[in-house]
Amino acid sequence: MSEPCNRFAVGEAEIHRIEELTARLPFASFNAPQQVIDSNAHWLSPYWVDAAGTWEMVVQSWIVIVDDRVAVIDPCVGNGRSLPHFRVFHMLDTPFIERFVASGIRPQDVDVVVCTHLHSDHCGWNTHLRDGRYVPTFPKARYYMAQREFDRWDPRRPGHLSVAANEGIFENSVLPVLEAGLVELIPDNFAISPSLETQSARGHTLGHVALRLQSAGREAWFTGDTFHHPIELIHPELDAHTCEDFAQTLATRRRLIERFVARGALIIPAHFAAPHMGYLKEGDQGRRFEPLAGKMT
Repeated sequence: MSEPCNRFAVGEAEIHRIEELTARLPFASFNAPQQVIDSNAHWLSPYWVDAAGTWEMVVQSWIVIVDDRVAVIDPCVGNGRSLPHFRVFHMLDTPFIERFVASGIRPQDVDVVVCTHLHSDHCGWNTHLRDGRYVPTFPKARYYMAQREFDRWDPRRPGHLSVAANEGIFENSVLPVLEAGLVELIPDNFAISPSLETQSARGHTLGHVALRLQSAGREAWFTGDTFHHPIELIHPELDAHTCEDFAQTLATRRRLIERFVARGALIIPAHFAAPHMGYLKEGDQGRRFEPLAGKMT
């Protein structure tokens, strides 16, 4: 496996990767039939599934510098969050902000924050604790959230359906930036800048979006949780039971997969292990995932 890609370019866009944590999770959760596992064993093992039957989930954010703007994509979990129903994220104490600043960019330099959706690990660092209250981490930024996603998680709305693993996230990670006047509620498809555009990617959550980057003839997609593991790029029908509407997830995956292959787009999911991103290639024996910093066939 190649080393992590922590800094790279797509066209004229400069991209930095900021890691919060890693965790080993059971590959069995993808519910892949044995035939699927056997037919993909030549590339799954040992990097995407280890001998213990686990895969590495990485929680990470992306900084994109393009169009004279600094954008942060999916700002992770945050420290000190009480998430007892998701133990991996419960009461973290990580040097995320120190790693962020080590990229050469300070929180106050950020112009744009994009949350592909409002799960705990995609919006947590929207805020941080100061003197016992949550305040915006990126005080000069506009925080872009899909209106549909915002409405889905707003507990103040009649008929709100709560999810135990995501309790408190809206109150701690969304309301403080809304009350600070920093939130921009947008339709699913929205141009943030000439190079950055959100597009509907519903399914994992009801208002999930992806972010497309187009620069100097190159294209990349920040896909959030549409895909958690490369096996889902090859077999989009696999259902790990993490989606609010898997029928929509499947339609989203199939649409994006065709786009990735046709355009040669770089795929940048939220949770892939090192090198964290890659391309979906069409070959004589079907499609395969090629990590950015090395080839795996």
